[in-house]
Amino acid sequence: MYYNNKRLALSFFWVIAGAVLLALSIAEKLDSSLYAGMGGALIAVGVLQIMRNLKYRKDPAYREKVDVEAGDERNRFLRMKSWSWAGYVTILVECVGVIVAMVMGERTVMTLLSYSVCLILCVYWISYLVLNKKY
Repeated sequence: MYYNNKRLALSFFWVIAGAVLLALSIAEKLDSSLYAGMGGALIAVGVLQIMRNLKYRKDPAYREKVDVEAGDERNRFLRMKSWSWAGYVTILVECVGVIVAMVMGERTVMTLLSYSVCLILCVYWISYLVLNKKY
């Protein structure tokens, strides 16, 4: 079963956590309005997940659709391919950003983007080595 009781409980947790953040923000215990927005977002996400979970439990056609999407080999391949494209595009955009920041004299931005590229490439290299041994 794709949607189990743990997922439903987690959805209720998000609603409660969002309500607490919103209440503390309204009571001015938390200074920033960021917490009110975050609380509202958590409430919205929790409610939507609860509705989705209940629909999964009650509607057999929706349940079959979700189960097929979650376990379908083609969707799994597409998700993996999308992640690889996202990685390539992120690296290329950040490298262009490094060059632009260097030309504009923005040393902090250049350094931050360079470290980000380095981190992504290190994670890629480590994951490649792990997967190479596994497969």
